[in-house]
Amino acid sequence: MHDRQRMLFQVLALIATGASGAGFGQAAAQDPVRDLLGCRSVAEDAARLQCLDRRAAELAQRLERGDVTVSTRAEVAQVQAAQFGRSAPATIHSEPARQPATEPPRSIDTTIRSASRTADGKWVMILADGARWQQIDGRTLSQDPRAGMRLAIRRAAMGSFLANVAGQTAIRVRRLD
Repeated sequence: MHDRQRMLFQVLALIATGASGAGFGQAAAQDPVRDLLGCRSVAEDAARLQCLDRRAAELAQRLERGDVTVSTRAEVAQVQAAQFGRSAPATIHSEPARQPATEPPRSIDTTIRSASRTADGKWVMILADGARWQQIDGRTLSQDPRAGMRLAIRRAAMGSFLANVAGQTAIRVRRLD
């Protein structure tokens, strides 16, 4: 499941940045959606219809080959939430000024599926979605994490993450998978 989410995230990143499916790092020779929309500016009706038909057929072929994927903002947000805490894959920026379709989440609120301690006494928590997070600081919790407890994880300074287990003082954590 995580490999599929990672692959979907990479595909979405490629689409968002205009990269070609033919090769990582190569800018797309054309944008089939913009090409299709460009047909609206053709003044003559017959020529506009011919342009729309040709561009729609090209887009359909690229969709069938898998060169182009269409995703909703909700799908992008779902993938970004699943990727929370992971290092993002390298992306190709063909348009530096382009804004992302949705802002990546700054925090997640979930429940703990299970919790255990490492040999050095740090907590490892498996979340409801299967993500694994490990405590990396030496703080002690007044109440041990256990299945069903609420967990809030948020981005902190310099790429780190803080987790509040059942509203307790935050501990510093990192994602393991």
